[in-house]
Amino acid sequence: MLSMLAVLIAALCPPQQFPAAKLAAGEMLQYKLDVIGADFGTFELRTEPPPPAERQRAALQLSWRAKTSAFISTNVGRLDAYGTALIARDTKPLRYREDIDENAVHRGLELSFPPEKGKLIAKATKNGEPEPFTVQASEAVRDILSTIYVLRLLPMNQPVCLEVFATRKIWKLTGKMAAKETIETPLGRFSSLRFEGEAVRVDDPTVKRAALLWVSDDERRLPLAGIAEVRGKTIRVQVVSAPGMRRAARK
Repeated sequence: MLSMLAVLIAALCPPQQFPAAKLAAGEMLQYKLDVIGADFGTFELRTEPPPPAERQRAALQLSWRAKTSAFISTNVGRLDAYGTALIARDTKPLRYREDIDENAVHRGLELSFPPEKGKLIAKATKNGEPEPFTVQASEAVRDILSTIYVLRLLPMNQPVCLEVFATRKIWKLTGKMAAKETIETPLGRFSSLRFEGEAVRVDDPTVKRAALLWVSDDERRLPLAGIAEVRGKTIRVQVVSAPGMRRAARK
């Protein structure tokens, strides 16, 4: 069974070609999260220089932070999560780490890329106790955070196929930058490009998730908004702070 899964993973996606990345530290983007219009929490994306010890091999450190609102934390459940991804100059992932506090449970995770002999080894913990696991993956696999930054580079109408590690599973993500449109956000009105995609879990193809992402239609390609399904809930992400972004002119 494992050998069959390895063959399937190897055939998931052909080699992908992306434009050269214009990587820059100093992005500080803040977002609001809502579920069917109800405030759910906040999300943050940052780009930073890599740690001094990693500067020979890495170009950038990406980070994300998600927190539930006070109302959700009190009445539904508390979530406070933080993650970082170290990426090379060609945007390939080098390392991914995350720490998630969900109510009284803390889970940690660390991955190194590329996989070893077709296996992505996860150094995972639960409340400080080791909980390691491995998943079958090809050398092209990447973490979810570096995937967001790769999607920003896509030319219009170029199909993409990526193997992505997310929620402790391997997913096949396909899609393309499908349309240009002007969108309204809490921060204002922006010209954007819309990515339309679908993620299918490799170990269970019946599990599928739609993915929509809007990025600014300029050189920076900053993420403006997104819609995704998480644990059976459709969550919308909208930018509320992005220094230096140019708003679209009203007609």
